[in-house]
Amino acid sequence: MGYEGGCIALYEQGAKSGTVPLHLLERVVLRGQVLLDTRLLGALAEKNIGVLMLSGRNHRNVAMLLGRPHNDSQRRVAQYSCYLDGAERVKLSRWLVIAKLRSQKSLLVRALPQRQDLRRQFTAAIATLEGILATLAGGQSVSVEQLRGFEGSAAAAYFEAYRALFAPSLQFTGRHRRPPPDPVNACLSLGYTLLHFEAVKACHESGLDPYIGFFHDPAFGRESLACDFMETQRAALDALVWRLFRERALRAENFSDDNGQVLLNKSGRQRFYAEYELFANPIRRLFRRYGYALAQRFVADFRGVG
Repeated sequence: MGYEGGCIALYEQGAKSGTVPLHLLERVVLRGQVLLDTRLLGALAEKNIGVLMLSGRNHRNVAMLLGRPHNDSQRRVAQYSCYLDGAERVKLSRWLVIAKLRSQKSLLVRALPQRQDLRRQFTAAIATLEGILATLAGGQSVSVEQLRGFEGSAAAAYFEAYRALFAPSLQFTGRHRRPPPDPVNACLSLGYTLLHFEAVKACHESGLDPYIGFFHDPAFGRESLACDFMETQRAALDALVWRLFRERALRAENFSDDNGQVLLNKSGRQRFYAEYELFANPIRRLFRRYGYALAQRFVADFRGVG
């Protein structure tokens, strides 16, 4: 891949195969063995186009280039100050858990009319989610650890219902990350990786430190604030994956087995990325709103304390 006339120039076996204007791009995803011209990397960074590099074997994130950060360092100082405020952490974490559970409940409610055979199972899961939401809306004092307990209980009920949406032939028994043992987990893993990158980039652009979250504790090598952003949209990605299998946009021939690790093959990736792009556009805008709203809140709180 090279840089020519404001475009990415694509080459296969030394021959030019096409061009893509940079002004059409928000980010670039690379997988496998790709040679890049350093001028192209410079142009992508200058135009604030993010680059996500995935492992060729398992679609795992191996590197990210994020373009220009926001220049206001006061935002990050204010973010650190708010992180150290226990009450503020709980307030933001409570909002996040409520948003995630509402999204999970919405998916199950929408799915129920199409799967009346699962009515008892879905009704039980929805009731669990509603009960936890009512508890969180009650306003009683909770800690971040308690919120994680609520979120874990909700996730168990939700995934028990979600897994039942898929045909037994897909062998999807629950969430398994590394390696993905079935087609559904292969799609969820790739989708969550892409969604995480969108969240990291939104944090970066809004001047926040993606490593300092609120619901997720800081951990070595983990962009915890980006993980916080992601939680609210995981169920939306789950819904996309369910639709792709329900409508048979993805089938068995779109996957390959690599020593027990199931991966999307070339035809599967083409279909998945095309659908993901349509899905991701509003998510990117939402994550940007999250970033800038939090930045304004942090700075306002920080100035109020000062």
